[in-house]
Amino acid sequence: MHPQARLSGRVSVKIQFKTGGSLVEHLPPGTQGNTVELEVPEGATPMDVMRQLCMPTGENYLVSLNGEVVVISERGKRVLAENDHLAIMPPIQGG
Repeated sequence: MHPQARLSGRVSVKIQFKTGGSLVEHLPPGTQGNTVELEVPEGATPMDVMRQLCMPTGENYLVSLNGEVVVISERGKRVLAENDHLAIMPPIQGG
């Protein structure tokens, strides 16, 4: 158990999650649109959310947390908090 979970009495936090393009298929069944409220373990990072949703983690996605870009080196370090807004978007492809 995460140490803060014991202190606060919480074991999870709720976040708002948004994605687009081909990544929409990784949202939980029954999700309408491209935004969903997710419950994640306290102490979770953007990379943990990607794993929880079975998204490929080696891709070059745009990741933002509360409107601020999260660089690749921070995706496994930035801890999510209650009511955070996390967006993971695939690269734009054109033809």
